[in-house]
Amino acid sequence: MLKKLLLLSLLISPFLWSFTYDEQGLLGLHYGPNVSWTASANTPFVWGQWLPQLNVGADFNWIEPMGDSLAYGGKIEDRASFLRLQLSIDLSPFYTGFMVGLGIRPFQTNPQVEVRFLYSSSVYFNSNIEMILIDSDEGTSIADSWNAEYILDHAWTQNFSTFDFSQSFNIFLDFDYVFKRGTVIGLGSHFTLTDIMTKHDNKSYDYARNIPVFSRDYILELIIYNHIPLNPHWKLLSYFNAYQTGFLRSNDGTVLKESLNYGKVMAGFVYLWKDGKQAFSVTPGFWMRPKKETYNGSLVQQFIIHLQYQGSFSFLARPTK
Repeated sequence: MLKKLLLLSLLISPFLWSFTYDEQGLLGLHYGPNVSWTASANTPFVWGQWLPQLNVGADFNWIEPMGDSLAYGGKIEDRASFLRLQLSIDLSPFYTGFMVGLGIRPFQTNPQVEVRFLYSSSVYFNSNIEMILIDSDEGTSIADSWNAEYILDHAWTQNFSTFDFSQSFNIFLDFDYVFKRGTVIGLGSHFTLTDIMTKHDNKSYDYARNIPVFSRDYILELIIYNHIPLNPHWKLLSYFNAYQTGFLRSNDGTVLKESLNYGKVMAGFVYLWKDGKQAFSVTPGFWMRPKKETYNGSLVQQFIIHLQYQGSFSFLARPTK
């Protein structure tokens, strides 16, 4: 009970909001060096299966324009082609870590495409819990462990969780199309290879995506999103995320780990100020697991809400060539 009250008190803090809609991390950025920061949290309307998430982070992006002229300090155009150096730091009650990598938008077209190759490493804060990933003869199932009650009862406890390291290799492929009035429709496909040091028979948990994983696993993510500007300060936004993990079989064909998947649909609004360098969004929504055997909660527990703040600035106040 103490753990739940502590986590809930953090979730309702006015300085901690969820960051989800700017999937490519370009909001408010300019050519050249940029620093941005986010504070994030989400929670279900009714406590149960969904584990609330809480994150704060900082990002450094160097956006190098490709072409004859270099406009450091200028805004990124819709048809821009550029190279990106990215460094991110993330902190939550369950883990902390960093991500570093390169990205490229090679074409000056609309729709636009960006490819990113990112490496990440993180440390579990005594929260690497052994997860149930397949049905067993004793009647237990994935649904018994894939919920907030199970995780909060076992996290930060020496008898059940450990202090471990993890790393992942990520390939991001993102597309977006910008209409004349600024409406953006985007599609992202992300592939992640995870490598987690754990003594729990290779069973672990990915807190960033809210899904059980093997110590060596892959995660596929599909993102569909759009932003519809109403005026210079307000936008409507919606997005759909789908996740799927890998599966594992023994040499005789026995299933050792099932492929797990779930999705979430969110829609809301965002308020921007200071020329788009500050943003606050509210996005209620719904998440679901397609396999009935991996969910044993009520329907009302599947409604969640995201709140967000994001700020950014560039080191160069004026465009320079």
